[in-house]
Amino acid sequence: MKKIALMLAFIAIGYAAGAQSLNVTSAREAQNRGYLDKAKKLIDPACEHEQTRNDAKTWYYAGIIYSQIGGEAEKPKSKYKDLDPNWLEKCKNAALRCKELDTEHEYAEGNNTILSFVGNEYFKKAIDAFNKQDWNQAMALSEESVKAFNECGKKEYASESYTLAGKAAMNAHDTTAILKYFKPLVRTRSKEQLVYKTLFSIYKAQGDTNEAIKVAQNYTKASKNDYNANMLLAEAYLLKGDMENGNAEIEKAIANSANNPEVHPSLLAAAGAVYESVEDFANAEKRYKESLSVLPNQFLANFGLGKMLYNRAVDKIKQADLIPPEDYENGEYEKLDNESKDLMRQSIPYFINAIQFIDNLDAEGQGANRSNLYHCLTALNIVYARLEMYEELKPIKARIEELKKYAG
Repeated sequence: MKKIALMLAFIAIGYAAGAQSLNVTSAREAQNRGYLDKAKKLIDPACEHEQTRNDAKTWYYAGIIYSQIGGEAEKPKSKYKDLDPNWLEKCKNAALRCKELDTEHEYAEGNNTILSFVGNEYFKKAIDAFNKQDWNQAMALSEESVKAFNECGKKEYASESYTLAGKAAMNAHDTTAILKYFKPLVRTRSKEQLVYKTLFSIYKAQGDTNEAIKVAQNYTKASKNDYNANMLLAEAYLLKGDMENGNAEIEKAIANSANNPEVHPSLLAAAGAVYESVEDFANAEKRYKESLSVLPNQFLANFGLGKMLYNRAVDKIKQADLIPPEDYENGEYEKLDNESKDLMRQSIPYFINAIQFIDNLDAEGQGANRSNLYHCLTALNIVYARLEMYEELKPIKARIEELKKYAG
């Protein structure tokens, strides 16, 4: 009796294994015929049964079925649109399990297609979260997208997901996350200007000029003829006090933009700003004025030069304020006071030109530059007050009050 019972047990096990194997094939057939509900009912138990759960084919078919369920979920009129709300996670897990078990790469090509589909779906969801300003969710979904694209060898698509995650991190003001998502893009030589400029600004703020230079150098390697890359590297060198290499990169940037009349004046103004940032005021003024000689009617160089002269005047005032009253007789206070006033006088025409440029824009342009206009007016307000130019001061004060009302 024991032998017979044992034989029957073996037969039952064999039958169950055969049934599950049949379920896998039947699930695929049902999916091919468009019966996704039946395919799901057949493939789910096969993924759990001990006789089929370690077979790559089971998971490959599961990935196909759930990817098709996902496709139907996006069709509002499909009868299968609500078949499984968790289809994406199940599809991802099936494709990853298939890849793990498929040691002979029998299903690799098709499975990679499924993983690419999964990566794209997570990316779409990440974009949706980003548009809803759910920055943490956008980052989490982008990470899932990156994983799927990396698993199927689509690293160029993973770069887009990293970029989106980094942008979400920027909006969340999460410096650690920005570094996490943007640093891999530097290693893969992304051409996204935002990536390099953002990392550069972080390292600059942290005082890490070595890392700032590395970022800028990678940018120049990724975009060899991009004047923006040369300008970033120039700023990095100048921050480190390497004037020779800094000047060389600025010259490269200017040369790269020479044949682009729409960009060249702006780049000269940007060069002025870079020199100003390292307090090389002579070269800064030279580049600002060169920009204005090419294009007099512009905001950047007019405001840049006016602002630089104004800031230098403020620095002179601060130095003068440090001198004790009992030391005024030595003439140093008067010298600094006169120098500050002279710098302020020099700034006036540039602020006026910048204001006139904004005033001549259309309504949309004026709206976009309202903040710039406010900065010009408030600086000019202080300049006129400092120089006791009270008649000139009146209309400036009136415009500032008008802007405040508009903002309110």
